[in-house]
Amino acid sequence: MARLERPAPSVFNALLDPLGARTPLRRTRRREDPQAVAQDYLQYMLNDYERRRANGHRNWRDLCPVYAFALTTHAADWPRGGDADTGEELAAHWEQMRGQSRLGWSQARPVVEDAWRALDHIPAAAVRPLLQ
Repeated sequence: MARLERPAPSVFNALLDPLGARTPLRRTRRREDPQAVAQDYLQYMLNDYERRRANGHRNWRDLCPVYAFALTTHAADWPRGGDADTGEELAAHWEQMRGQSRLGWSQARPVVEDAWRALDHIPAAAVRPLLQ
């Protein structure tokens, strides 16, 4: 496995809800094509978070660490297989990285897997600035 890089703290701040009134990640509200592939990870996170929040799911403090975890594990080429060893290793790593997120690995994993699939289609150059 490659060295694990850290997500940029200016982007991954669990205390600043990007859909709140005055945050740096706030985007202009517009209709998004639900089938469109995000052109960058910030766009993906905002779209995904907005969708999950609208469906009554988690808040930013819970999801921000999940998006950061997905980014760092994807960048480091962590294995994604469904075998028990990989699942246990990812779960242990999630416990180390989750910070104040209230999500256990079983709740975080589907969000991580969705983010990994999105990251598979986002150019590396668009993701690189989000890592330190």
